[in-house]
Amino acid sequence: MDTGDLRKVLKSLDKESLKVLKYFIRHRSVGELIAIRELRGLYRINDPAKCIGKLIDLGLLERGMGCYNISKDLLKALKSERPEESLT
Repeated sequence: MDTGDLRKVLKSLDKESLKVLKYFIRHRSVGELIAIRELRGLYRINDPAKCIGKLIDLGLLERGMGCYNISKDLLKALKSERPEESLT
């Protein structure tokens, strides 16, 4: 995923999905249960599992063994040009 593609994907995200993505950019890897509980309780995301699934489908997150991780492609793009500034 190059930065141009990343910018298009970021612009297409709704407000809740952006909150979830920011959460994972900040924390990189989070256990499934903790992520769902924190996103629902602290970040007021109505359906965190749905947002996470959408981000996985878009290639922004990956599902590991009992956890969710920021994808390697997104991490590489974030390190190269800092496109997360468009998240704020």
